Amino acid sequence: MNKTVNLNLPAHDVGQILDALQIRMEAWAYTADYLKTGRITESYPVEECSDADEAQRLVDYYAIIIKSIEEQAGLAAGINT
Repeated sequence: MNKTVNLNLPAHDVGQILDALQIRMEAWAYTADYLKTGRITESYPVEECSDADEAQRLVDYYAIIIKSIEEQAGLAAGINT
């Protein structure tokens, strides 16, 4: 089981973390699309993984992390913005 970590950070820092996670999620989404279609449509690098399904699982995982942080920080409901 994963250990839970509680962080006490300024809201700006949380925003920076969310921005970075969003960029990583977009890179994996681009990779999944590229591996499915073979099309290059964005300026993202193609991440290293076994296949499009693995890339999509990482997209989904990043989305869960982002949602969790937003909910905990009260950002999902527009609070603390």
